[in-house]
Amino acid sequence: MIKITDMDGRAHYLSPDAVARVVDAGPNWHGIRSYVKTFDGMTIEASEDASTLAQAIERATAQGANDAT
Repeated sequence: MIKITDMDGRAHYLSPDAVARVVDAGPNWHGIRSYVKTFDGMTIEASEDASTLAQAIERATAQGANDAT
């Protein structure tokens, strides 16, 4: 699971397999640093930047692969 914090400070915990896309929001605007789109169509306006979330997804995916062996 990865933790994503939305612009209201709420924590969302997602399976890395649920994330379809992470995009930088551009200049920091109202605390939104990236947009996270899930495969079920939900969009989270995240306070983390896209590269931080991409690294978390990679770590969680690698850990899941190691746990399966």
